[in-house]
Amino acid sequence: MPTMGPMQDCASIFPHSADFDPAGDFDAFLKSVPAKWVVYLLADEADRPVQLLCVKNLRNSLKRRLGSDELEVPSKRVNYRELVRRVYWVRVDSTFESDCTYLEAARLCFPVAYEKMIGFRPAWFLHVNPDSEFPRYVRNTDLSLKTGQLFGPIEDKVGASRLIEMLEDAFDLCRYYNILVQSPDGKACAYKEMGKCPAPCDGSISIEQYRRLIEWSVRAIVDPADLIREHTRRMQAAAAQMRFETAGKIKQYIDELGAMNRGPFRFVSPLADFAFVALQRARKDSYAAVFLILPGSIEQIATVLSPEGAAGELLTCILHRAEVRPTGPIDRAGQERVALVASHLFATKNSTGVFIRLSELDAKSLARSYRELLKQEVNEAEVEGEGIVKELQPGST
Repeated sequence: MPTMGPMQDCASIFPHSADFDPAGDFDAFLKSVPAKWVVYLLADEADRPVQLLCVKNLRNSLKRRLGSDELEVPSKRVNYRELVRRVYWVRVDSTFESDCTYLEAARLCFPVAYEKMIGFRPAWFLHVNPDSEFPRYVRNTDLSLKTGQLFGPIEDKVGASRLIEMLEDAFDLCRYYNILVQSPDGKACAYKEMGKCPAPCDGSISIEQYRRLIEWSVRAIVDPADLIREHTRRMQAAAAQMRFETAGKIKQYIDELGAMNRGPFRFVSPLADFAFVALQRARKDSYAAVFLILPGSIEQIATVLSPEGAAGELLTCILHRAEVRPTGPIDRAGQERVALVASHLFATKNSTGVFIRLSELDAKSLARSYRELLKQEVNEAEVEGEGIVKELQPGST
């Protein structure tokens, strides 16, 4: 690889490159690049980034962008043949891997433009600080907060608002923050009269008692199963004592708690526990690429060939690597990685590999996930077209 100027920092992302000479043998140039799925970068004569793309067929993509046929018809499009002098690329084998690679390359090569172009929605979390003066749940996408606790990811902004409402209903939390901050001199709303709020606003309970109520609600997010088991025992005891109305109310409450762990809330956990192992299709049939996902980081750590290879030593390796987890606020790059992972966790189509919670990881779940991965349909690389997945260039701000 030739020595890189402004592209020097990108060497770790793009291990391959080819020089382009518009006066040279174009067919020979095309044969020097693979007709495979890649993330690639076009650079000019000064080795400055021109355009970043993810395509299913590098050879056909370059043929369309750099071929002389493009010059025969007048066009307002950029004349890449006159501008580009080098191509950098890296092979990818799954949508998840291509997204991860594209994000890191975009951030490095186009630090000003990339945020508007990468297309990943932010990851939605709930933030709460039970020890604040007037605690409350707030939907949030900023994972760099230094106080309180963050819980997520939640599928979208609407889901985050809905989860807050469910917590308020299940634990009789204050619905009107503007009144809560007047405690103990506020005027209670109708929820107090309905028996659905203990009214810390007017001093019916102290703010300190309200903080403990907030802490109790946090339990429903951290471990809803524990609360469900606790109230299931209460329900069974009430039914055994023929107190069926009470048992029915407890059953309704159990259903409310259970709903906090399903649908758009199925991946919600403390941010510190945002940890997964992802199995993705690899370059060869029956191979699986293994990614370790921790708060703010994504790392490919292995490639396995069989269900047996997805256990044993690999399990030990994963658990050892996961012992050292990032701590403290997550920077912007880390937040983008969390958002990327969240977008795949909530993907509607089963084409983004298999994700296992690190807390649920064992030899059996690894082997089972490997077999599940192989059952997924393979999105074959497009041979005739370039198969654009996404593209980014400086003028796209």
